[in-house]
Amino acid sequence: MADRQPLIRNSPDPGSANTTPALPTLGFSSFSNSLGLGARPNVSPPSSPPLRSRPGYSKLPSDTPGVERNTPETLVEEDEVDIGGSFAQQTGSGLRVAKSAFSSVPKRSVLIQTIPRVPLGAKSPSLYSASTLSPPNTGDPFLSGFPKDSAASTPDLRRERFSPRDEPRDYEQFRRGGPKNNDNPDDYQNYFHASEPDRVRKGAPSNRSVYESKGFRPNEECPTARDFYQSRFTWISVTIVIICLFSTVFSGIFLGLALKGPRYGRRITTNGSLTPAEAQVLTSIMAKLIELSFVTSFVAFLGQVLSRRAFMKEQGRGVTLSELSMWRWVVQPGTLITHWETAKYAGVTVLGLLSLLSAILATLYAPAATALVQPTLKFGKWESRLLVGEVKTQFANVDYVKDMCETPIRTGTTCLQIAHASQGYHNYQRYLAFWSNQADNGNGTSDQTQRPPGFALLYENTTVVANWIDIIDTKAVSKVKERVVNNVSLAMPHSGVFQAARDARNNILQPEELNSEGNYFLKASVPSPVMHVLCANMKQEELEPIVYDEWPDAEEVNINNWGLLSANATTKNDTVVDDIFGWTKESPTGVDYPPVFAKLPTQFNTILNHSSAAWGRDSIYLLGQGGEDKRSDKSGIYFLCQIRVSITPRCSTRYNATGSGGSLEAHCGDDEDMAYIKSVSNATKVLKVADWRDIGFDWSNSMSLNTGIMDANASNSRLLTQLALQPDWNGDIDLDPALPSPAEALAVMSGSTLLMAAQDSPFVMFWNYTDHALKNAQLQYFNATLQAQQYGSGGSDQVTKGWMIILLLVFLLNIFVLIYFLLHRGLVTDFSEPPNLFALAVNSPPSHTFAGSCGGGPEGKQFTVNWFVNTEGDHLFMEPGQRPLGQPHEQPHTHSHEPAPAVATKPGAFAGVLGAIAGGLETIRARVLHIGRKKDHTSLRPASVNEVDLELEHQNTRRQRQYAMLAKRRSML
Repeated sequence: MADRQPLIRNSPDPGSANTTPALPTLGFSSFSNSLGLGARPNVSPPSSPPLRSRPGYSKLPSDTPGVERNTPETLVEEDEVDIGGSFAQQTGSGLRVAKSAFSSVPKRSVLIQTIPRVPLGAKSPSLYSASTLSPPNTGDPFLSGFPKDSAASTPDLRRERFSPRDEPRDYEQFRRGGPKNNDNPDDYQNYFHASEPDRVRKGAPSNRSVYESKGFRPNEECPTARDFYQSRFTWISVTIVIICLFSTVFSGIFLGLALKGPRYGRRITTNGSLTPAEAQVLTSIMAKLIELSFVTSFVAFLGQVLSRRAFMKEQGRGVTLSELSMWRWVVQPGTLITHWETAKYAGVTVLGLLSLLSAILATLYAPAATALVQPTLKFGKWESRLLVGEVKTQFANVDYVKDMCETPIRTGTTCLQIAHASQGYHNYQRYLAFWSNQADNGNGTSDQTQRPPGFALLYENTTVVANWIDIIDTKAVSKVKERVVNNVSLAMPHSGVFQAARDARNNILQPEELNSEGNYFLKASVPSPVMHVLCANMKQEELEPIVYDEWPDAEEVNINNWGLLSANATTKNDTVVDDIFGWTKESPTGVDYPPVFAKLPTQFNTILNHSSAAWGRDSIYLLGQGGEDKRSDKSGIYFLCQIRVSITPRCSTRYNATGSGGSLEAHCGDDEDMAYIKSVSNATKVLKVADWRDIGFDWSNSMSLNTGIMDANASNSRLLTQLALQPDWNGDIDLDPALPSPAEALAVMSGSTLLMAAQDSPFVMFWNYTDHALKNAQLQYFNATLQAQQYGSGGSDQVTKGWMIILLLVFLLNIFVLIYFLLHRGLVTDFSEPPNLFALAVNSPPSHTFAGSCGGGPEGKQFTVNWFVNTEGDHLFMEPGQRPLGQPHEQPHTHSHEPAPAVATKPGAFAGVLGAIAGGLETIRARVLHIGRKKDHTSLRPASVNEVDLELEHQNTRRQRQYAMLAKRRSML
């Protein structure tokens, strides 16, 4: 621990001596290593006043350790009140002390403590320049140093400092040590405007240094080491331009992607070159880079604008602390809340509004890019497409259907009947379940257009929705025919569309290629197969002409001999329903003969006809009898049903694909824009399909609809016969609103056969090949419209379009900032950056405008004080303007204020309100936004600059020329 010198008592009567006691030696050396000072001989500032006589001082021996010192040393010092007048201007050779001043003030003892030792070779920081450490009349510019002690306890021999907290005094009185003047609160600023004719020349900046009272020569001791102006070819200038260019280009790309909303197709798929997850990550990274580059470029723009304003003397705007804090709004938007005062004073200026806008844009850019640019699954518009599909067989080729059967044993019809049974029963059960739900909820109806549609299942994951077409009025037709007539037509979709949609040649993205999330809708202009079921109620005696067992001389019929008997069981007998079923009996082949049944079915049983096997008959027939149960008694009610198939051109097929399956629907009607007849206008004829009869026989046997021949009482037959229609208590015949009719049930039950029959069949209504099945598949084209989901940009709905304004404003601001940096040659030091601002501030003189801010920070109007960057030689420093922003003018104006033109309003209170509003807007325009200013408007000036002429005469160095160039700028940007 360094030695400490014991405290010294004050002299009991410091004023009793008549002579000035000599200062004890402080042991200064002209080459003091302890304070790190070197001698500067023969250095004299150019503005030093004439030398004055100095009182005689004798050198004192060097200080010694406290343990060797026997007598304490006492320094007699002038009274603190008047010491400021005892010092003249400091020079490079030391302090010049006025002799008269020392002889005219009372004296008192000053205690000198020992100064801690500093190790040999180490330098102590110099508190003051060399000129402040040389007492007068020493003959040496410097006293001996303190080889063993620290300078911390050296008495401060400088003139009294002015505290902004104290009452300001007139500079001349302050310099002479005169009394304070409490009448002028701005005398501290008037120090910079002190009128000395022999030192200040009109037309040039003041020659007096603002550091004159500080013992500090900035031009010689603190010149700037680096240029504050850099050309556009420096690495930092080029880097900022590159960052601006990057932000502008990519924000423009993002804006273009958001506006156009491209769809990326197979470029972004599960197995593509870029997966959806990778695309989302890449977009997020690019959005963040754009955001960071935007913030970087805009903050650099703010720094350049504010720094150039601080240099500008002729424009005289300067910068305020609130403006210097605007960059934090963009980088740390939370400071708008924690430091709201900066936004209060600078937020309503043009640059402040831009900064606030940039803070909002930087905060919201990433969400905006995510909403509009990041690839998401989105539907495109309906596109007309020409799709292709493979054709291998004609429609309803039973042999081809058998070959597709998936069982290890494929002989006979067993496999096909199992397939029919599995699909038919499933479809029928789901259809009845839907009916049960309708009936339980009381939503049943007799209007067939509103009754449950047909149902089927394709490939276990595609729901098939059939469409009721050619609907008749059951009640009216039955009344005309004087019997129950139940006629329905169920149009099924073309199952070949499902295969064509997944054909790679059609280039349709499937859901499994989009993480099983993508969907698409396809409308195919192809014909549709239709299942026709016509049922009519008949009495027993009306059935005798077509029942073999009721004929005279008929052999006894059983399950074993009916196969032989049915071959010759044809008849031209007339029936009461010939006109209903179209039995004309005119064809020589017998295709229009009525069917023949083996016998009358018992209650709750059905029987099929297997007669008239001649090729060309397109129908199969079913005969059933109802029975008595708890719900109704339908005993003796027979119904005869005809089942056949046709192909219609008035329908289209729609396929809706989803990640978990899909749906295949038939849409029919004159208003269907994609109906096959709209593509092929001459396809107006409904085509009967005679080949389906063979498929129908296998289907009906698999569904146990022929078990009535041996009175087997099959469950399916029982349920079907319970659906038989009968007249109500009024004698009216209509569809039961709570139950499906037998014709509807049979149509749904047999609908699966149409899906099998349409596989690999033509997409037209004809077969133009010689063979019924082709070894090599042929291609057929059909018209279609497609709306598909793909990964794309542009947002998924209209709500997200609102984010477009964020992307647009970021792009426009990037262009503005890029143009700014391209037009401005080079950069100036950004004084809004905390390190640069700190370095400039600590080398600047204090100001009373910031009085009281050293502890808790600035507050209130201190944020509005205008600051300028001034220069003294090659040294830069900050100082406030002639008056803080918002205070009245103290300098004379060079123009006259004319009253604003009066607003033409009606007299009275209304005119006063409008006048107040107009005055407020004018105040905001002139004082806040700073627009529309007149050329001769008296602007602020740095406190140490003469207002008449701001030309700098001495521009000997490059930095001085740079400063002069920046000081003459007039543009606010």
